[in-house]
Amino acid sequence: MVDPGLYELVEKILWAVSFITIGGTLAVMFFLVFAQSIFGSKSIHSQLEVLLRQNRQICEQLKQIAQSLEKEKESKD
Repeated sequence: MVDPGLYELVEKILWAVSFITIGGTLAVMFFLVFAQSIFGSKSIHSQLEVLLRQNRQICEQLKQIAQSLEKEKESKD
């Protein structure tokens, strides 16, 4: 009933699709494993640590400025 050539064609198509599926699965797995380094989250994390450190230094300097201004204000009164 079914032409043997058609059966072979469908078999070849399924064979090719299975290779594409396996390749796609491997690509997704690779992406999930290496996504952190792909997106550079390590460098972003280190930059955020530097910014946090700088923020703390600025806060300390602002506290010192506020204290010195209070002392000046008290000495004028």
